[in-house]
This record gives sequence, C-alpha cells and structure tokens, in this order.
Amino acid sequence: MIQAARCDAGVTPCRGTVAAGGVRLSYLEWGSTGAPLLLLHGITSDAQAWWRIAPVLLEAGYHVFALDMPGHGMSAPTETHTIPDIAALAGAALAALTTEPAVIIGHSWGGATAIVLASDPPAGIPPLKQVVLIDPAVRMNPDYGSERLMLYLDGLGGAVEVLEPVLRERNPDWHACDVYWKARALAACHKQAVRGFFVQSGTWDITPLLAKIRVPVLLLVADPRHTVIPPELLFAAQGAALPLGSQIVTMFGTDHSIQRGGFKLFMPTVSAWLHTINTLSTFQGG
Repeated sequence: MIQAARCDAGVTPCRGTVAAGGVRLSYLEWGSTGAPLLLLHGITSDAQAWWRIAPVLLEAGYHVFALDMPGHGMSAPTETHTIPDIAALAGAALAALTTEPAVIIGHSWGGATAIVLASDPPAGIPPLKQVVLIDPAVRMNPDYGSERLMLYLDGLGGAVEVLEPVLRERNPDWHACDVYWKARALAACHKQAVRGFFVQSGTWDITPLLAKIRVPVLLLVADPRHTVIPPELLFAAQGAALPLGSQIVTMFGTDHSIQRGGFKLFMPTVSAWLHTINTLSTFQGG
C-alpha cells in the first residue's frame, strides 16, 4: 500500500491554520521565501491534491500555499456557499498568509473562486500578479446542480480502502498518489459543503467577470468532451478583453482534472506561462 511519505514528491509541506471570516481554514505550505502563490482545489478534493505541482512551483522560486477549502480536508465548514462568500474567505486567508503580491491557481470550484476574487479584490488582500484557471466552474443553477449532486456525493465519507480501487478504475491516467490523496479527501469531505456548492450557491454565470480581471490570466480548458465550460461561455470568454499576456489554451486529451491525468502537459504549460509573464513584467519594469 502507498504511504503518505511517498506521495509528497520528495518535499513534505508544513500544515497551518488561519482564521478567515470566522472560519478556521487549514492550509499546506511549501517553502518560506519567494513570491507567494495560492492554490485552490476543486469540490471534494483538498490541499493535498497539489502534491506534485507545489514542489515544481517551489523549485521555480514560489512560496506556495494550498488551502483546504471550507468543509474540505481539515478546514471547518461554512454556513454560506455563494461563490462571493467563498472568495471572501479565500481572500481573507491570503491576507493572513502574506502581504506580498500573489499568484492564484484554481481548479473547478477553486477556479470560480479565483475568478470572483480577482475580478473584484476585497480591500485588505495583497495585490494579485497572475491568475491560472484550470477548467473553472463558470455557471450553476439549482436544477443543474441537483442533477450533478448525487454523482459528487458518491463515495463521500467512505472507507479509503474501498474508494481507492474505484478511483483507480475510473481514472487510469492518474498517478497512484493522485488516487491516494483523492480517496482521503473524499473520506474527509463534508457532504453539506458539496450540497452547498451544487444547490445552495444560487444561480450564477461568472463568465462576464473575466473581463474585469486586471492581471494576466491563463485559462486552461479541458478537452471539449470533458470540459465543464459550455461552448457558448467559452466563446464569450474568448471574446473577453483580457490583459496583455493572457492566454486561453484547450488541453486536448485531458479530462476535467487537467492537473492530474494531464500533468505532463499541464505543468510545462503553466511553468512556461508564469516564466513568460514574469519576464514581461520585469522588462516593463512592473
């Protein structure tokens, strides 16, 4: 059986907690110096989902933080589930962790959170430098959410030894450690947090908010067969007036969890883009 010590890509993170808006949020931290970078996972995952991404970012010079989102991992649940409310908590956590300009990378639910946070940053949070969105959730309504809810409740609170083989069979392109950490995230996840996202977060379409983001954006879209971004909203995103250096890239051959099964394509794409934007910023004196 795989052990946790083998699923950290050779760099064991430190765990800490912050109080954000009255909610206790747990986080993992890689390194202690460098430009801060905040990782926001998707629904039913946790901070360990970034187990092999964070060390690469650390090696590139970033001080990496990964939140356990509310009701996930070791973080306390929250009573409110709208994306602006979740974004406010993520922003408060970021402000508690650093005062330096930061990068945000978010997947799915975490991507939606990053869009809202970056489009209208609350007072008191550090300035944002870049935003990476990994197949973000861009719209929801209770009817659609109710249809999807049972799929995402499947396995929640289950035994890890039961979950692992199921995940392995469903996701043959995942690394064994992706399976290891996802099983543990599912076992720990609060069902109310999942219900909250799908049926209690309201009716929303945050695609127009992309045009309000004032820092470079990398939008990674899963293969058209698997992306959660509807074609008409992807078209709208492609027409948004994004800042200089922004890119929209379709990652063909990947599913919604681009960073897992598509890691070998995902990581070089993100690393190269961050390097290019940082070089451009230096050249411009930013």
